Amino acid sequence: MGTSNIGMSSVGIPIGELLSHQSTSAENIRSFQQLEKLHILLIVSGYYDAEKSFKREILVSAESGELMKSLLHFIYSYANVLPLKALRQSGLVAEMRVFEIEKIVSRKTTEKLLEEFNEIAK
Repeated sequence: MGTSNIGMSSVGIPIGELLSHQSTSAENIRSFQQLEKLHILLIVSGYYDAEKSFKREILVSAESGELMKSLLHFIYSYANVLPLKALRQSGLVAEMRVFEIEKIVSRKTTEKLLEEFNEIAK
């Protein structure tokens, strides 16, 4: 696959809310990913819900279905570090997925896992 370009961004609102804004719709996120020539774009969300509990979600956007499968296989093999629960989100293409991270995990931990995947994928 060659060198992977991976982008990561953080937001302070739920992914569903992010996607509901016209400027950050799934289509616009995909366009940005293609414009920046990113193989993988990860958006990490950290926010407090109505019960004042901290929640962390991630939106994963891969350039292809094959790359998404490889990335998910890699991430699921680290479920003890990054336990994910798939969230249903309408309007997403197959190369985009949304997950809730089921324990408090720092953005840095997520970033390190992506870097490790990037090294393996080269």
